[in-house]
Amino acid sequence: MGSRRLKVFGQSIKVTSDTVFPTYRRFRLPKNECGTDIVRYCDYVQMHALVRSLSKITSTSTIVEVGAHHGAYAVLLGRIAKKVKGRVIAIEPNPEAFKVLLKNIAMNGLEETVTCVQAAVMNNHGVQNLTLKGGESQIALIHTTGTYPVQVTTLTDLLSAYGVKRVHLLMIDVEGAELRVLQGFPWDTVGLEHIYCELHPYAWKHFGYNGEDVHEFLIKHNYRCLDMYFEEHILFGSDAYIGPCLLLPQKT
Repeated sequence: MGSRRLKVFGQSIKVTSDTVFPTYRRFRLPKNECGTDIVRYCDYVQMHALVRSLSKITSTSTIVEVGAHHGAYAVLLGRIAKKVKGRVIAIEPNPEAFKVLLKNIAMNGLEETVTCVQAAVMNNHGVQNLTLKGGESQIALIHTTGTYPVQVTTLTDLLSAYGVKRVHLLMIDVEGAELRVLQGFPWDTVGLEHIYCELHPYAWKHFGYNGEDVHEFLIKHNYRCLDMYFEEHILFGSDAYIGPCLLLPQKT
């Protein structure tokens, strides 16, 4: 009949057979509401954005990834950074994931470019327990079955140990501890250009803070928060998952 029917974002629509619609055979738009597959789609956009940002670098740069997991980003960004003699510091506390991270870095010949650190990052030091949940591993406040003791450090100490004076790109994916990671950054001594931070409001209470604390922190450091749907978050009044975000310095 010269037409075709599509189901996207919970809507059933009909278009002409020659209509060019933004979906691809191996990467289709979700059939249900726009909140479905949020991680999958935001990761797709975020990875493109990161590669695009790094492709413009013409001098030595430092990339820091907090919560590197198996190293999907570390390997890709490491290959790009290697071309301009940059470096990546990939931090992962989960011992099982860390072994995979090391293997992936070695398989790509990136040992001289990517430094792997097995530690958790917060705004304090010591030893804490990590709940082992694969890519969703999280610091636990008490020791329970299935937890693993990990060393906790701050970005202030870690960057000082590696002599980092400027960070071109900071990536954070820590299942709710994002504010604690940011609070431990050496804001007064180390320059910071780009922040990609995955936000998990439903888990913030686990780390003793809330949306108002995040709002106040961003105001203090003169940052705006935009998610991958181009929506700006200011008050953080909901516990709903937000996902990967850009923290952008306010224009002055």
